[in-house]
Amino acid sequence: MLVAGIMTGTSLDAIDVAVCDIQHKGDRHAISLVAFSTHPYADETIAMIRAAVSEQATMEALSDIPFALARDYAAALSELVTSHAIEAVAIHGQTLWHNPPVSTWQAASGPALSALINLPVISNFRDADVALGGQGAPLVPIFDAATLANDHDVVALNIGGMANITILPAHAEHYAIRAFDTGPGNVWIDAASRITFGMSYDSNGATARAGVVMKPFFEEMTRMPYFAAEPPKSTGREMFSEAEARRLITRFAHPSAPLEDVVTTMTELTAWSIADHIRRYAPTTASIVAAGGGVRNTYLMERLAHHCAEAGLNLTLSEYPHAQAKEAMAFAYLGWLTLEDLPGNLPSVTGAQRSAVLGTIARA
Repeated sequence: MLVAGIMTGTSLDAIDVAVCDIQHKGDRHAISLVAFSTHPYADETIAMIRAAVSEQATMEALSDIPFALARDYAAALSELVTSHAIEAVAIHGQTLWHNPPVSTWQAASGPALSALINLPVISNFRDADVALGGQGAPLVPIFDAATLANDHDVVALNIGGMANITILPAHAEHYAIRAFDTGPGNVWIDAASRITFGMSYDSNGATARAGVVMKPFFEEMTRMPYFAAEPPKSTGREMFSEAEARRLITRFAHPSAPLEDVVTTMTELTAWSIADHIRRYAPTTASIVAAGGGVRNTYLMERLAHHCAEAGLNLTLSEYPHAQAKEAMAFAYLGWLTLEDLPGNLPSVTGAQRSAVLGTIARA
């Protein structure tokens, strides 16, 4: 079956679309990437999302967002639907609120998109897990297990707006897999870039490379309770908001200090928090396989390798073969699992009471 997965993360950098060929192969599932593309959001959509996550949107604007996203998703799918025999589309939606185990909202209208593209659309993947007492996240680990399980311990790392890891022990059964968000990925690096230099992001880590870490600033951030909390856990912009980043920067960035130091310090926090969680929860891992937009930040990846070595971890750090496409591929797989009436969550990861078939299917 050809399924298209669409991922739009907290970074708001692009709409990622991955077309995957997914099939049963004995007791395993074979997932191969057929096509991948990225598309920009409409400017109006980004403005509405930024207003929503900063709690400045009206009820009218909040109601408009799922339909605006459906139009953007349809535009992103247009050429792929024409050139490939796609049978279904799975969408993550745009996280506007995440407060597990009480509630979560990934804005997007599956029925609206289904009507626009005349294909079945699977959406609302997190709701069932949250209703069962889970975090509703991360959901990618079941994809990691299908594609990365090995005869040695592996950590699958994704650095998007938030950073998360999947711990895959050798020959791991689903019940033995652990995964959780380690904290911010790109979200505070991007915020620091906007606040200090007016840039959307730090291209290739060039700005951070030019600065030095501000120790009091860095140490204050490492004391945030989330980093010491035990998994299962997940986080988002509710905790690592731009408003909180601005408060910290205002407090610690002295007028005489180079502005580059702010971006350097935020980058250091992401690298440290990932390495510290691997040190605590996967000290025997033999390799880290990284994906997500953060892998393009070479300075961030260098600092991650430094912190892993400093923590005494003996491992290799490599890039996932389809690093930018990975999360969109994962949601294509989750959509396929829903269509096959198979569970998509891992209770050992999310903390849900039981496994469950995830998602809502809208048929054109």
